[in-house]
Amino acid sequence: MTLFEALFAPRAVALVGASGDAKKNTARPLRFLRKHGYTGRILPINPSRSEILGEPAYPSLADAPGTIDHAFIMVPAAQVESVIEQCAARRVPLATIYSDGFTEIGLEGAARERRLIARARALGVRVLGPNSIGLANMANGAVLTVNAVFEMDTLPRGGTSVVSQSGTIIGTLMSRGAARGLGFAKLVSVGNEADLGVGELVDLLAGDPDTRVILLFLETIRDATRLARAAA
Repeated sequence: MTLFEALFAPRAVALVGASGDAKKNTARPLRFLRKHGYTGRILPINPSRSEILGEPAYPSLADAPGTIDHAFIMVPAAQVESVIEQCAARRVPLATIYSDGFTEIGLEGAARERRLIARARALGVRVLGPNSIGLANMANGAVLTVNAVFEMDTLPRGGTSVVSQSGTIIGTLMSRGAARGLGFAKLVSVGNEADLGVGELVDLLAGDPDTRVILLFLETIRDATRLARAAA
């Protein structure tokens, strides 16, 4: 499985830290996947639940059956490295980390993030985030995000893909764009951009037949050389 496929067309996703309380952000990814027609396997991971929103739940990644292509991690920051270890043991190639408590909170969080990414790289697990609200492929319903804008009943589909350093702006673009007839192909929140960065994502999307325009929302440029190569 390629990185592009693991990101945007996973055959099975694990929702680590999924909640059975529909009011919580951590319940949204499961609900959105089902609502928008994702046909792959959904594996909620929660040690205190055997069922979440109608899906069988598993106490850990080790207990979840079958091949898993993408893990969406929603546990407290202190537990994330352990989940990455479990991803490696299960040969999960990619993890999106929604959890916060890393570079965005200061020096202690930055040190935690450096340790996490060093370990993930040593184990061969790619990371989107941490502090990412997730991503979405409008064509196949792979809506792996906590962004409330995906509560909408019909997703506005089109040829524009978005890579954003702000999670909030994705909701704004979706809601205001839909009212103006603007549709989207894929949307990605990069979070802290500790591993997968804007340049690499632009490079992937440039080869995507569903993407005609790539829209970037940037607050800083962390790897100008990689982004310039991708743009070229």
